Amino acid sequence: MAAAAALASGAALTSAPAALAAPTATAAPQGTQATSPVTAAFGGLPDSVKAGGAPIEFSVTLKNTVDHQMDVLGSVLTLADPGLGIKPGQFKLEYQAPGTTGWQAAEERGAAVWDVDRNGGRHVAAGAEAVYRLRLTVAADAPAGRVGPGFNAIVSDPTLPPEQRISTALSTSPNLVVAPAVTPTTPATTPAATADVRLDGVPAVFTAGTESKPFKLVLGNTSGKDLRLVPAIVFQGKDLLPSGTVRFEFQAPNGDWLEGTPGGDSDHPAWLCMGLRAGSKDADVVVLPKGGTRTFNLRLAFTKDAPVVAESLLARVGSLPGAGESGAESFSPRADFTIEAATGTPAPTTPVTSAPAAPATVAAAVPAAQVTTGAPSPAAEPVQVAAAAAPAPAAVEATRLASTGGGSSSAPMAITGATAIALGIGTLVVARRRQRAQGAGN
Repeated sequence: MAAAAALASGAALTSAPAALAAPTATAAPQGTQATSPVTAAFGGLPDSVKAGGAPIEFSVTLKNTVDHQMDVLGSVLTLADPGLGIKPGQFKLEYQAPGTTGWQAAEERGAAVWDVDRNGGRHVAAGAEAVYRLRLTVAADAPAGRVGPGFNAIVSDPTLPPEQRISTALSTSPNLVVAPAVTPTTPATTPAATADVRLDGVPAVFTAGTESKPFKLVLGNTSGKDLRLVPAIVFQGKDLLPSGTVRFEFQAPNGDWLEGTPGGDSDHPAWLCMGLRAGSKDADVVVLPKGGTRTFNLRLAFTKDAPVVAESLLARVGSLPGAGESGAESFSPRADFTIEAATGTPAPTTPVTSAPAAPATVAAAVPAAQVTTGAPSPAAEPVQVAAAAAPAPAAVEATRLASTGGGSSSAPMAITGATAIALGIGTLVVARRRQRAQGAGN
C-alpha cells in the first residue's frame, strides 16, 4: 500500500538526484529490483491516536542487509484511508532525520501522504541501520476510524548499473485507530470489527498468455461477533495495471467460476481492485459467523499483451458497520510476483521436398566420364561411391547453420534426403557398369 500511494503522489522518483533521473525515465519497468536489500520496520507505534489529542511518536528503521553501502534517496509516509474521507491538513507529520534531534515538518503531498527527508541523500553502511523518528498529530475534525500507516524509502545500490540500482524498501502496514474527539452533540462511534485475511499460494511468476494459476483467499473471524464482509484483491505496482490484461476468477459456493469485477480507487490511482462480486449469481456480502472461516478458490492469468512488470497482490476485506459503528477494512500481507513476457511462436517446419538443391549438387559431383564409359577399374567404384555420399557445399552450409542455431528447422531433414539420393545414384551407376561388363564377357 505504501508503494502505491508513494508512486501516486509522484514523490518516489522525483526525489532522486538528477544523476538517476535519466536512467529511470528510459529504463524498462522490469529493470527495477522487485525486492530491495533495505528493509523498513515500524517501532513504538501505538494502537490508537485521538483526534484533537496529544501527538503520538514512533519510529521507522531502515536496515541495510547487504555487504556494501546503500543510498536512501527519499522516503514517504502514507495513511491508507479505507473510505474515511481524510482531507489535507487533518493530519500533521513531523520527523527527525537519522543523526539529528530537531523536529522538521514533513511536506504533505496529498491527503495523508508526506515526503520524509526529501533529497536527504542518506548513506547506510553495510549491515547498518538508519532510524527516523516520527510524530503524528490529528486535528479535532479528522474522521474516526482505522487507518493503515505505511512507509517506503527509495534506495539506490551504487554497485549496480543505473538502470538496475533503484529499489523500494517497503514496511508492513499495521492498523492505527483514530479515536473521535467526543463532544456532547457527537456520539462516539467505533470502527466495525474486521476479519483476519491472508492469501495462500500466490505464484511468484506468471507468464503472459498462459493458463490461469490457482491460489486461495482465507478469511477468519476471531472478533467475537458475526461479520458482514465484502472481499476484493488489489494489484499494486509502479503503474496502474490495465484491467483488460487481467483474467481473475473466483469460485462460487455452487462450484461455478465467476469473473471478478474490476474497479479503481480514487485515493490510490495506481491500484487495480478486483471484487469478488457475483451479482445475481451469488451474494456479494459474505456473512461470516464468529469463530468461522471461509476459503475462496481463486485463479489468475494475464493476456499475452500484459506488461512485463513486478507487481504486488493483497486482499482487502471491508466490514459493513453495525449500529454505532463505522465501516472498517483489513488487509492481508503483500504477495510479490512478476509478469513475464509471452513465449515466442516456434518457427514453422519446412517439408523435405522444398529443398531440392542439395541432391542436384551431390549428383553433379559424379564425373560424367565414369557414367558413360565402359567397365570401371577396380579402384574406381569405391572412390565414386564415396564421392557421391559426401555432402555438397549447400549441405555443409546447412549443417553449419544448424550447429550454430541458424537456418530453418528443416536443414537436417534436407541434408538426410540429399545424402540418401546421392547414395542411390552411386549404387545405380555401379550396377549399370557391372551389367555392361557381364554383357561384354558373354
